[in-house]
Amino acid sequence: MKRIIQLLLVITLSLPTMAQETPFLDDAEIRMLINEISGDRSFEHIRVLTQWHRDSGMDGYFKAADYVVEEAKKAGLVDVKFVEQSLGRANYTPISAELWMTEPVEIKLADIGDHALYLADGSHDADLTAELVWAGTGSKADLEGLDVAGKIVLVSGYPGAAVNNAVWDKGAVGVICYGTSESKNPMDFPDQLAWTRISANPPEGKDGTFAFNLSPRKGEQLRKVLQTNSMQDFFATGKKTMGGKVTIKAKVDTEFAPGDGRTGFVEGWIKGSKYHDQQIVITAHLQEEQGSANDDGSGCGNLLEIARTLNKLIDEGKIKRPLRDIRFWWTDEIYSEYRYFRDFPEEPAKMLANLHQDMVGAKQSIGSRVQHLIYAPHSITSYLDALFESVGQFVIETNNPFITAGRMGGLPRPHSRPIYATRGTREGFGARFVPFFNASDNMNFIEGAINVPAVGLINWDDYFIHSSDDDLWQIDATQLQRNAFIITSMAYYLGKAERSETNLLLTETYTQGGARLANDLKAAFNEIQTQPDVQLGWKNANIVIEQGTQREVRALNSVTRLVGEDSKIKGQIKAFSEQLLSKEKLMRDEIASLYKATHGVLASKFVLTTEEKEATKKVPVNNPNLDEYFGKRSGRVQGIKIHSTMRMEVFNYVNGERNYYEIYKAVLAEILAAGNWYYGTLTLEDVTKLLDTNVTSGALSLKK
Repeated sequence: MKRIIQLLLVITLSLPTMAQETPFLDDAEIRMLINEISGDRSFEHIRVLTQWHRDSGMDGYFKAADYVVEEAKKAGLVDVKFVEQSLGRANYTPISAELWMTEPVEIKLADIGDHALYLADGSHDADLTAELVWAGTGSKADLEGLDVAGKIVLVSGYPGAAVNNAVWDKGAVGVICYGTSESKNPMDFPDQLAWTRISANPPEGKDGTFAFNLSPRKGEQLRKVLQTNSMQDFFATGKKTMGGKVTIKAKVDTEFAPGDGRTGFVEGWIKGSKYHDQQIVITAHLQEEQGSANDDGSGCGNLLEIARTLNKLIDEGKIKRPLRDIRFWWTDEIYSEYRYFRDFPEEPAKMLANLHQDMVGAKQSIGSRVQHLIYAPHSITSYLDALFESVGQFVIETNNPFITAGRMGGLPRPHSRPIYATRGTREGFGARFVPFFNASDNMNFIEGAINVPAVGLINWDDYFIHSSDDDLWQIDATQLQRNAFIITSMAYYLGKAERSETNLLLTETYTQGGARLANDLKAAFNEIQTQPDVQLGWKNANIVIEQGTQREVRALNSVTRLVGEDSKIKGQIKAFSEQLLSKEKLMRDEIASLYKATHGVLASKFVLTTEEKEATKKVPVNNPNLDEYFGKRSGRVQGIKIHSTMRMEVFNYVNGERNYYEIYKAVLAEILAAGNWYYGTLTLEDVTKLLDTNVTSGALSLKK
């Protein structure tokens, strides 16, 4: 123990001075990056991208990609290209679409020349006039006894059910729907157009149809006309008309390209000077609806600005060319990465880390939005989380007001180290670190079969996502600049880090792990004090401590991915790991003391149940063929109640060494550490069903 303490003291004393507020950047580097990164430049890119309806495979998607290709070249990236990929369905593009009420008064209700979201994606050509019928939600129950043949149905909410039940089952000719994005209260967003879609592939023997999408206000006005038998000026046209009957004219022109469609992503590089098998991959996604300024025009604009910033600093001699390649991807969200890894399974081994941006431009005072800084999941906790937390916390602390530092401490007010854009706000940086969730492109990299550490940025909750409200007026160039600073700083550090950074990486990873272990201890205490089944609470408490220690040992070992491995580095990691084992023993003693104090007896040694013993006999192995693995894998198993993020973690823990029970323990510990409110609950039975199903499908096999 004395030798370990001496080694820790030497490591600590060898660290650079802590005068700066993140040890990964010195004061001059911070000033250099703040001076150069521009949220206003990012905003200008978003201004261009918002004009196109750019869902996967649409003409607008390729126009957006063409723009990014040209701007990436201007930003100094090399080998810039569009990487074409199979879409798996026909390319679809809406050309024009208008919806009119012709009786009782003529009013244009919708035109995709005004906004693309007036038409549901997947709609087919139409040129017809028909009576409008109110059909509730479009459910089978709401349609019972209703004659809709040859008519257009008006429904609240999304159009999918009405297309199936009213059009294809009962002969209606089309749908008009109204609602809000993600089913928010329409009273809060009466003029919002939600992004909707219907199946482009009708059942056999049926024709394709269309669905127009209106705002809640306009949809309710239509319903009122249908259900009011009196004279009113329903749409404030200056002319009173009789309600009770509405005639609609719909004209739709769309294009379905024959055969298998295409999509893809834009790629560009900053080539490193030394290492070409430790790529830093920075991602954002191009694919979204028209507008989508924040989701994810913001990330796409920031990627272009990060590329420009780094290349300018290199060209001016302010920074050296990075040792490692930095690879920029503007993707078809989530799909592009999975498709690429399946097509080129050798590529993930060349990747060191993924830094992802999605929804990084929110004007936070509109809708009280919060920037979420997303850690990697426990299955791949690493040095990257420590770097992320350090840089991110620096921005949070220096771009929010603190009375002690400002008014009482003499630092600049309201923010001590402000990052402001020229045309941005002076609002604070409303941000917090959160446990992993699988909702954007960073999820592709942390897959157990891919095994690339990744962190991401997403603001939430967002009232405007996937709607006509996600547009430029919701964007703050200042928040763009702050988030770009975080990612640029991390890429800059990772690009230049050598073995001399081992001490810093280990101490930062170790100390961050100490905070995680403290939270594990809190979760273990909670199990002992609140779990109705006393023995289960004791068992769970021990699992949390055991798995937390294993997680932190893995995190320390991850440093070798960046700095390499030799006897000295191994010795340093060993010393820290021994400290972790000492902490584990102390925590086990602490939970034993609490158990006795709570229940009045010493805790007995827990034994495995028959189900747990059986689970230890099964060791799953991933199908080594990535295309087959992802093609055959499914998290949708009937009857199981595992949170979608934790289903992914079950798969992530499969490594050919852990058995079913060990995988269950690892995921359970992660759930308990975050809280059941965040990740739900878990049973060994559900984990077993999920893994068994995927063994049957061929995504996994059992080790003999």
